[in-house]
Amino acid sequence: MNLISKIFAGTKDGGLVSSTGTIVDSLTTTKGEKMQLDLELRKAEWGYINEARRLENEERGLILQDKDSARKMHRQVQMSDKASRLNKNVSAYLALITTALSFALFFVILFFPEQLQEGGQDIIIYILGVLSAIVTQVFSFYFGSSLGKEEGSPGTP
Repeated sequence: MNLISKIFAGTKDGGLVSSTGTIVDSLTTTKGEKMQLDLELRKAEWGYINEARRLENEERGLILQDKDSARKMHRQVQMSDKASRLNKNVSAYLALITTALSFALFFVILFFPEQLQEGGQDIIIYILGVLSAIVTQVFSFYFGSSLGKEEGSPGTP
């Protein structure tokens, strides 16, 4: 017999599943005890689910704090009298260059695919993927995250 059939075997020597059921049945003698055991198992399951959700919310909070601190830093630089024009605009310049480069690569791949070398095409597509991810982050920074929209939270930008 293979391992799966041994686990789920219902013969008199029993598999893992039937043996576990037999042990639980022998430990709980009355219907009330069985219901109490079931209740305790459900409580443990709900406790696990609640803890997982709490940790997930904590992680989201840390991500939002990180984004907020980046926006605060950007705001402080913009309002500073001592910041040069380059300091005030470096993030905007980088965002514009990255976005323009991404669209230029999209244009080349769509309208001039025969100009790309056979081996170079894979590299261009890889670079385009990286640039697309950066553009997504740029848009998230300047226009807000769509995290709330994905999860259906009302009132989240």
